[in-house]
Amino acid sequence: MEAPGGRSVVFRHAPADSAIVALLAERAGAFVPAPVTSLDLPADTIDVVIASTEGEFSEMTAGRVPDWGLAVAFPQLRRIVMRSPRITGDVDVDPAIVLRHELAHVYLGMALGREEEEVPRWFHEGFAALYADEWRWVDPYRLAWARVSGTLVPLGDLGASFPGDPSVAYVQSMAAVRGLERRGGAIGLGQLIVRMREGATFDQALRGTFGLTLDQYYAEWESELGRQYGWTVALSGQQGLWVVLAIVVIGLYWLRRRGLRREIDARIRSEDRALGEPGDHSLGAEEWERYWEWDDDEEWKGEGRP
Repeated sequence: MEAPGGRSVVFRHAPADSAIVALLAERAGAFVPAPVTSLDLPADTIDVVIASTEGEFSEMTAGRVPDWGLAVAFPQLRRIVMRSPRITGDVDVDPAIVLRHELAHVYLGMALGREEEEVPRWFHEGFAALYADEWRWVDPYRLAWARVSGTLVPLGDLGASFPGDPSVAYVQSMAAVRGLERRGGAIGLGQLIVRMREGATFDQALRGTFGLTLDQYYAEWESELGRQYGWTVALSGQQGLWVVLAIVVIGLYWLRRRGLRREIDARIRSEDRALGEPGDHSLGAEEWERYWEWDDDEEWKGEGRP
């Protein structure tokens, strides 16, 4: 099929995937990310290979994709290799979203040319995720929880790879690119890409487009992240709800224990009043009278025994 700009998107697949490919072509084949639609991109053909078996997918990707990965893009080769939805099992992600994500990688690579390797990974992944419209399929609560719990990897450490939990890093990257989009829209991101294609570093392109250095953006974004992904968001997710539930249970236990302690103290005071002055461990008056009633009893004194 033909995508905007005169580029062809060609699907290569097994006959068993014909119906799936028809749906993917209809829903994602003509997708182009907004920031690059007005750029002068090469009219290259993009190959989308639908792997019908795990062995075929592993062979075509040289084993570079983790088990949870559904597809991979090779921007400079203009190729996408995607697991057939027939073999991925029950996943929560729409296959059309997956294809748009990988197409966004390819188009960004086409726009940047040789400068693609200079782009931080968080920008590449965040760009693809944002324009593939993945917000409906990600969990922002995990990003908020990572932030408030102190386990969030700084954005500056996501330049080359995604250490730790990649699901959090993807949401983090998407939020960071959206922060740039808010400053200049899709046009601003397009200008950023053009500057990098012309040879500027990411830092230089950022300064030329948005008027701030990369370090300044990191600092501003961290501050913005604190406002958007704080305790309110963290506690509204599933993990946060478990924390709230645990706090409630501990609170109820503490109140119950405190009530029992008061009840025990009240009983002790009641017994002390019945037995005499508190701290007096001798028998009360009535107990002494009953004791001495036995004093004259011969059997009690041990007398009169045969």
